[in-house]
Amino acid sequence: MLGSGSLWPQRKLTQTWTMGQVNNQRNATEITILADADLVGKTRSGDNKAFEVLVRRYQKLVYNVIYQMTRNHESASDLTQDTFLKSYRALPGFDTTKSFKPWLLKIATNTSLNSIRDRKGQQSLDELLEANPQAEPASAQDLEQEVEWRVSQHQLFEALGQLPMQQRRVFVLRYQHDLPYEEIADVSELSVSSVKSLLFRARENLRKILSEPVVISK
Repeated sequence: MLGSGSLWPQRKLTQTWTMGQVNNQRNATEITILADADLVGKTRSGDNKAFEVLVRRYQKLVYNVIYQMTRNHESASDLTQDTFLKSYRALPGFDTTKSFKPWLLKIATNTSLNSIRDRKGQQSLDELLEANPQAEPASAQDLEQEVEWRVSQHQLFEALGQLPMQQRRVFVLRYQHDLPYEEIADVSELSVSSVKSLLFRARENLRKILSEPVVISK
């Protein structure tokens, strides 16, 4: 009797620990499916795990937007971290009647614009082709086609770099991340008509830039 009875507390503790694991996993799963507004509310109440969910949810988008504006992977990585740090610090003043995503992208693009203004020098073609994961065609069987594809990607990338910063921002958000005009307007703090006007001018400028002879320096 003593032997069989001595197993009960251990079994009960094991069951309790297992149930605790299940509850923790359930809670972890539940927080990941919360809406942005709920996660913002939890973060403002001191739940840092909620902000970690927001970071995981948007870090890829923020990084890609910043990279396409700065054209530098190392800068994009640093500025992505800076963006989330700024957003965390600014979260107490966030207007909860508005959407979190455009607010976050506004911080990201403003951080990028400030970096672009301060940055000196340009990325070389070799660095671009080595560092750009998108500069890889679907099929690399034909080397000549691959080189042609890479050069065309470089041309577009360089052309974007020649656009005025506001035009570059709205172009990247619209055509490379498919944001609706209303969200771009929120991000840029402009009217929808101004966004459309900037996009029109961006397209016209890109056509002019891409129609010019390409000179790639060694």
